[in-house]
Amino acid sequence: MLTRPLMPPALIAGLAFPAVAGEAPILGHEIHGAGPARVIVLHDWMGDQSTYDAMKPWLDGDAFTYAFADVRGYGLSKGLEGRFDSAEIAADVSRLGDHLGWPQYHLVGHSMTGMAGFRAILDDWTGPRRILGYTAITPVTPDGYPASADERGFLSAAMRDDGVAAAAFGALTGGKLTARWTEAKTRHNRTGARPAAMADYYEMWLNEDFSAAFAAAAIGIPVLVIGGRNDLPGFQEAHFAATLGQWLPQARFVYLENAGHYPMQEVPILTATLIEGNLSGAN
Repeated sequence: MLTRPLMPPALIAGLAFPAVAGEAPILGHEIHGAGPARVIVLHDWMGDQSTYDAMKPWLDGDAFTYAFADVRGYGLSKGLEGRFDSAEIAADVSRLGDHLGWPQYHLVGHSMTGMAGFRAILDDWTGPRRILGYTAITPVTPDGYPASADERGFLSAAMRDDGVAAAAFGALTGGKLTARWTEAKTRHNRTGARPAAMADYYEMWLNEDFSAAFAAAAIGIPVLVIGGRNDLPGFQEAHFAATLGQWLPQARFVYLENAGHYPMQEVPILTATLIEGNLSGAN
């Protein structure tokens, strides 16, 4: 329950830092564009909202207003405490929509927040139905990422060891990108995310499973899933067909031949085009 009016965010160069009303925080975010259609955009486990920077120049700011948000423990929300799970991210998305004065909006999620986005559309579909459509970029599915014990150990080590982190970025993009890119991604992760938050989100996207409720909900909003052919197996067509394809029969799937886990950086113009096509209801 809020104990005082919502505090306005501090604005510096278009960035909105977290505002706190009582115990209800507002995620730090960057607003891009000023169009009538509203979109909340979330990021991955090893990045923050700046992961989308290469894509932003190609977005239609006359048609859409984007709120690029940092989840708790990352970027502009780095100081926010929490449980660091999918239900919390879903609630934070709804609260950000309230804060922005958006009665309805679209949602974009990526990787771990792809999973959290599925939780958000589940909670919304069984509640207020404010989310008009969802774009899931290389998402973790609602049953969690299907990692082996060795893969779990590798991913856990990536939180502590820079060499392993760089190798993880390489694996996620098929080993096709330069070492300068994987090293830069690692450096940014080390400054942009809190290790404790990463550790809890690691448990979320590996161990949470709300797939039974998700399947039973018969969610009816438009959903676009964007995959990259150079990504890891748990983000590939066979896994998505066996999971999301069964639970979301209306979903569309696009697989990019020249991208892996980070299409917004690898093929930014194409990714912007696909997102806005889904936002506009294009096929």
